[in-house]
Amino acid sequence: MNETWEATPKKVIYRRFAPGESLVADLDAFARSEGIRSAIITSCIGSVSNLRLRNICEREDARTEFQWHDVDEIMEIVSAEGYVQPLPEGEIRTHIHIAVAKPSGELIGGHCDEATILTGAFMYLQILEHDQDAS
Repeated sequence: MNETWEATPKKVIYRRFAPGESLVADLDAFARSEGIRSAIITSCIGSVSNLRLRNICEREDARTEFQWHDVDEIMEIVSAEGYVQPLPEGEIRTHIHIAVAKPSGELIGGHCDEATILTGAFMYLQILEHDQDAS
């Protein structure tokens, strides 16, 4: 299924995450509390101490298989992007992909199921307006 819609940039919001906050859950809660139904994560840097990634590992018989990886280390957020997407019934979906650097400089990344903020994280959201919500 191919779905498209037109969106108009509305404004940019800055969100600072404090130590101990949860990147995905607290972004979702922030979007709901501010009435944000559609947005693009344009920039996010900071640090995390725990990270849960979900990555595609293989595809057999037209089925996609995923692996989950829990990383319990101090890491720098090199980049994170994603979106807040409108869903039917007034719901939203918060989706983030993240790249982080371990202290050794090794980079890892993928779909961010969750991450715990270590010293802080700084995110810019481009809020979008469109004629209709997803249905």
